[in-house]
Amino acid sequence: MTHPRVGVNTYGYLWGPSLRECMTRLARRGYSVFEGVINPPHLDIELSPQGRSELRSFMEDRGLSFSSLNLPSLDTNLASPFAFTRQYSVEMFRRAIDLAADLGAPQLVTVPGRLNPLLPPGKAALAEWVEESIAALIPHARERGVGLALENVPFASMPRARDLADFVDRMGNEDVLGVCYDVANAHFIGESLKEGIEILGPRMRLMHCSDTTRTQWRHDAVGQGDVPWGELAVALGASAWRGPLLLEIIDPDPEHGVMVSHDALAAQGIIDIRKQTS
Repeated sequence: MTHPRVGVNTYGYLWGPSLRECMTRLARRGYSVFEGVINPPHLDIELSPQGRSELRSFMEDRGLSFSSLNLPSLDTNLASPFAFTRQYSVEMFRRAIDLAADLGAPQLVTVPGRLNPLLPPGKAALAEWVEESIAALIPHARERGVGLALENVPFASMPRARDLADFVDRMGNEDVLGVCYDVANAHFIGESLKEGIEILGPRMRLMHCSDTTRTQWRHDAVGQGDVPWGELAVALGASAWRGPLLLEIIDPDPEHGVMVSHDALAAQGIIDIRKQTS
């Protein structure tokens, strides 16, 4: 069996150590592929041209690469009912696309808007706002050679695999649009991982792995929640998907959390055994 390629999402390192330092530490553990989370000072969307060139050279000299960049949705909302908020968000994502292109990241994880959990808008209005926002991003993403991997987030406009699959099919542009499937997010909202992966099929570009329960939304180290990893192993074994699978662990000691998670997923037969280089 060929296992998915494995990388590390840097969310757990947002407030220290630096992006370079965390990649250096993880490289010693055998990791060479990363999903960089855009958040200053960790990875600044306003990084200068010189800074971008220096970071890319730093990574290339060490055999490191970005599978993707990830712009968190706390400061953006592609599904806002306010037109000026959507316009601002589109501009932020365009700048994130430019950063991804300059750093050699082939995908940008894209949260397709946030909803008011108490009284969300009707489906027709929501669809119009999200389609308008994503349509505005597609030409720029294509021009810069960056795919948009729409993520299933519990508070977003499309939390389920079926929502994302239908949206990608409706929008077309499959050379640009795909899906980032977050296992913890899917489990938290009660979705079957097997069904989610079957529904997404070739639309799935990336996967985020961490643990959670269905009563408290978490991104813990694997083994600290109740995600059914055996179900994920069966689903991936029946799939042609081969990664990248990103360990997205939020932990007081993120490096330890990443290693524990890797070993736990390897024990389930989901990924290869971790190979430490030094």
